[in-house]
Amino acid sequence: LFYLKIQKGNILNNYHLKFFLLLLVFFFQNSISEEKKIPILLESNSAKWDEESQISTYRGDVIVKQGKLNLYGDLLTVSSNNNEIKNMIMKGDKAKYNQITKEGKKIYGEAQTIKYNISKDEIIFLKDSVLKQGTNIVRSDKIIYKISSENITAGNKDGSSRVKMLFKPNKEK
Repeated sequence: LFYLKIQKGNILNNYHLKFFLLLLVFFFQNSISEEKKIPILLESNSAKWDEESQISTYRGDVIVKQGKLNLYGDLLTVSSNNNEIKNMIMKGDKAKYNQITKEGKKIYGEAQTIKYNISKDEIIFLKDSVLKQGTNIVRSDKIIYKISSENITAGNKDGSSRVKMLFKPNKEK
């Protein structure tokens, strides 16, 4: 009888564990940036797809749209795995990024190179980088912007680039 009570308790604990894991998976899936789940539209003057390497190249007036996330530039390289886009590298004299967040905040960035790492949910701005988040402005040679958390990391680890930030105070009503 004692053995049956323990077994019954383990069965209940297994159901609780499965329920908890199910909730955890549901929470994790819903915490992923909504933009990641939306199809990506690519436009350009020319396009080339290499099936073997799963790398595509887009040239001339390149536009990328994914929901309220937009990228603009001269040259885009897209890397895929099993026909699923993993990352994009946009280059241009001034490659540009803009997005309107779920809360309605406008985010704008530009750089010579913009890397959109879809799996990490981040945008990396390289060389002459500027990122505007509302009225605040960050300038550096390297800026990493986490899309879902809106966190910003600027500068190089070795300290070889300067970071300039401008924070404007809220206007009193």
